[in-house]
Amino acid sequence: MIDLDYYVKKLQKKKFSIFLFHGVIKESVNGIRNYTKKHILEEDFENLMINLKRYGIPLALDEVVQFHKKNMPLPDFSFSITFDDGFENNYSIARPILEKLSIPATFYVSTNLIDKNLMTWIDQIEYCIDQINSKTLDLPWSNVPFKISSKKTKIKFLNYLRQILKKDPVIYPSKKLVRYIFQQCGINLIRSSDGPLDKKMNWKQISNLHNNKLFSVGGHSHNHVSLGLLEPEEMKSEIQKSINYLKNKGDIESQHYSYPEGQDIDYNKNVEKLLKISGIKCCPTAIDGQNNNILNNLFNLKRVMVV
Repeated sequence: MIDLDYYVKKLQKKKFSIFLFHGVIKESVNGIRNYTKKHILEEDFENLMINLKRYGIPLALDEVVQFHKKNMPLPDFSFSITFDDGFENNYSIARPILEKLSIPATFYVSTNLIDKNLMTWIDQIEYCIDQINSKTLDLPWSNVPFKISSKKTKIKFLNYLRQILKKDPVIYPSKKLVRYIFQQCGINLIRSSDGPLDKKMNWKQISNLHNNKLFSVGGHSHNHVSLGLLEPEEMKSEIQKSINYLKNKGDIESQHYSYPEGQDIDYNKNVEKLLKISGIKCCPTAIDGQNNNILNNLFNLKRVMVV
């Protein structure tokens, strides 16, 4: 159960809060899948939406762009709802609740994950580690094997991988690491799943969101990679592909984007410049915090992750 009071207290005078969600599911899952609580329960999501609307003022990010353009302060206690990655449960579970309560939201999607219903590298590894009971795993960059024998050691292992590869993805290619771990565990490699924690929206659902006056759809790179850690040409390709896919497959010309991972190392002035050239007007980070209600820059907005 999420801490409702914690999130409601983010609604304050002269502050603007952007809430960051990933997924909403109907029931809890066993094992270590979703140990980070990236997907929250439907009941918790609805209760939070009811309470945020009771005490705050929901704004579409299109409205936020207009307030910024006019250099006007946003209303006190204002907030926006955002989703990253494009999980199918955003459409089937979260959307009806948002519609019922008339709360606008922006959905940021990684276009190749949408196009092929792909899992991220860490979700693939989570799936793999969840299947084993006991195993000693080698890691390519370490001489010390990692022994997994319990739920606690599984989570410790996954947290270690997140910390290492998200801060220094050059240490070892994530795709190779996924294959390497699946091979050691003796499990067939999977890249796609229709499970509630993995399935992505399809293009028809994306278009339906875009055509709903409550919602907007934005980019989140093509392959869900850190834009700030890519070479210039690769970074340019990731952004252009995502924008082109949205236009060609979803008939969407969006002014919205969010940085995958979204920490300081995951974007820079060159990323911001290219996004602006591509027509993007607003691109929040995933850095935790609130924003002043007079916005100086729509490309370094903080968000509050809901878990």
